[in-house]
Amino acid sequence: MKNIDNKNICKMGMYYSIELKNNEEIGYVDFPYPLSYFFEQIGGYDDKSIVSQIEKILDIDLSIFQKTYNPEMGFEEELEEFEDFDVEVVENEMWVDIDELMNKLDEFKNKTEKNKNYFSKVVLNPKDDRNVYQDFNFDYEKMIKYQQENPLSLYPIDNGIISEKVLENSINELINTLKEIKRNGETEIRLIYG
Repeated sequence: MKNIDNKNICKMGMYYSIELKNNEEIGYVDFPYPLSYFFEQIGGYDDKSIVSQIEKILDIDLSIFQKTYNPEMGFEEELEEFEDFDVEVVENEMWVDIDELMNKLDEFKNKTEKNKNYFSKVVLNPKDDRNVYQDFNFDYEKMIKYQQENPLSLYPIDNGIISEKVLENSINELINTLKEIKRNGETEIRLIYG
């Protein structure tokens, strides 16, 4: 893609990236890191993640961003054992229409602009107590007791990656990246998480 800046090309890591359907020579295009952090939190915090809380606050469904693919998972061989299972069909279902993704981002952006105090409603853990859990050595009774005594420990900490302004800037960055990808002839992308 001649118009995509090389700084947007990335290697696989434990974050989101964008795979182009019709241009294998580009590799993967960066997904804004703060937005990647925002969407990947759901795996560790479920309904207490910042994204899940904001979905409820803004009354928006952001599940399209959970439709991710990891080519290194290697589940294809296991699935091929089942006669009726078509791995190619599953892989094709992971492609996302760029217009659909941009429409969701526009909706997200509009809802954040209309609800200026949305971020003040997000519940966060005020202290970084992640290391406390390591001290429990998988003693679940101690973990449960700690969580009962410290219910905010079940929520993510505010580490500065996500704030209203950072989130808005990341949404704009992703919209601009998708527009550039679309200008270069792509209609679908795949969200890679790995």
